[in-house]
Amino acid sequence: MRSRLLAGAAAVALPLLFTLAGGVGRAVAAPADRALLPLDQYTSEKGRELGRKYAEELRALASGIYHCIPWLEVQEHSLGFYRPKHLGGGDSRYLSMRVFIEQEASPDFARLTVANQAAAMYARYVAALLKRMARSQALTADPGVEGFTIILEWLKQSVRAASDRPIHETVAVFVDKASALDFLAGRITPRALADRADIRLWDGETSLENLRLTRLAEDDFVSTYKMKNYQLDPSVTCP
Repeated sequence: MRSRLLAGAAAVALPLLFTLAGGVGRAVAAPADRALLPLDQYTSEKGRELGRKYAEELRALASGIYHCIPWLEVQEHSLGFYRPKHLGGGDSRYLSMRVFIEQEASPDFARLTVANQAAAMYARYVAALLKRMARSQALTADPGVEGFTIILEWLKQSVRAASDRPIHETVAVFVDKASALDFLAGRITPRALADRADIRLWDGETSLENLRLTRLAEDDFVSTYKMKNYQLDPSVTCP
């Protein structure tokens, strides 16, 4: 699981989401330090200072996902304070990360439209990851952190020849900090959060921007699923 190399949409679409030197490169599973965007790859002193200031919080975030949600892979150099390009001018910095979701083939999931697959992944993972990303009160109170970005990738489930390269589905969720904190405090519903967020979808390399998710069923999978034959490091406590 930990050595998967990602291709397809990751290499083409995702670098368009952020402004940074060096891009995210080839995505590989990245425990702790390897998940963090290196300081010398930030494109402004603001981003670099945030990366330096909250390095321990970022390491704890990456380590917590690695141990407690082991079927998610935080990709190399994907965790940091990126500037979403769609926000235009200025240097708005969002705490951002990209994860690949390992999952077994499911005929029911494969029959869903791409938009409904994205809605299912959103419902399953966005709230759970947002709670982890906003755990540090110092980070969420920092005026230099203006929002959160969660990028989810999964392998497209379709019939392909053995020689075909893997195709990935990708949904990127950009949430401003005020909306994220309103949601985490219970002041707005999951539906309202999705309506406020900027959500973008890639079906392979085909971009479907400004997506509105129409199906958002409640999903407690992250908190209830137990991975078969997985033993948690006894020194780690999962919330």
